Amino acid sequence: SPYMRVPKRSAFPCACVGIALILSVLGLSLPAVGQDTTTDSPAVEETSPTAAIDTAAAPEDLNEPTVDAEDEIIGSVSLVERLEQGGKTMLFLLFLSIIAVTTALERVVRLRRGAIAPTGLAAQAQTLWSEGKETELLKLCSRTSSTLSTIIDAFVRHKHCSSQELSMLAGDLAGRDMRRHLQRAYPIAIVATLSPLLGLLGTVVGMIESFEIVAIAGSLGDASLLAGGISKALVTTATGLVIAVPALGLYHFFRSRTQTLTMVLEGDVHELLTSWFM
Repeated sequence: SPYMRVPKRSAFPCACVGIALILSVLGLSLPAVGQDTTTDSPAVEETSPTAAIDTAAAPEDLNEPTVDAEDEIIGSVSLVERLEQGGKTMLFLLFLSIIAVTTALERVVRLRRGAIAPTGLAAQAQTLWSEGKETELLKLCSRTSSTLSTIIDAFVRHKHCSSQELSMLAGDLAGRDMRRHLQRAYPIAIVATLSPLLGLLGTVVGMIESFEIVAIAGSLGDASLLAGGISKALVTTATGLVIAVPALGLYHFFRSRTQTLTMVLEGDVHELLTSWFM
């Protein structure tokens, strides 16, 4: 029995010590886990809203200065400075524009009904011819400088010719004057054709210079050098189109006006020819 009691007394303290060690381990580990979870979760809750707000506000902060900067840059460049950016090509475009304006003003003054078929001249000629006043009719034609007066003068001077010959004579005189009017408007068509081509040439030359600048800059160059050079080069193309579009419209207007006056002249000549010689 003494040997049986000793093991029972020694086993109980060992069991107590083991339970105490297990409880101590469990008691130390649980608070550690709780502290880690409690400290990590608020950190996530605090950082996630601010990150979302920062990412949402970032584009607005970047866009607002960019728009303001673009408005300031566009507004700071005047029209004269923008035209000067085109270089020497703008001088040729200016010369073409002067030609177009000068020719248009000349056509406005010269291409009118009074210079081709004045109103009332056919009626006055008809009255004088019916009264037999050929001398006064010739004086009337000399006072009135027009295509119709030239044809009437030819009718009076060649009244002994047949109606067919007089018709051919009137056609030759009218056709010569009308071709001259069309020829005087032709420089406007030349300006309308050359202006966009010359502007495109200036753009190509400017882009070549821009690429050379970027190539010289090498790795230190940036896209702003190329973009600035191209924007300057495109000024010539825009200027050429601004000159060509009105010039082309004016040319077709003067050509249509010439054809309209030609039809009026043909009507007056046909009326005089049929009433006098047929």
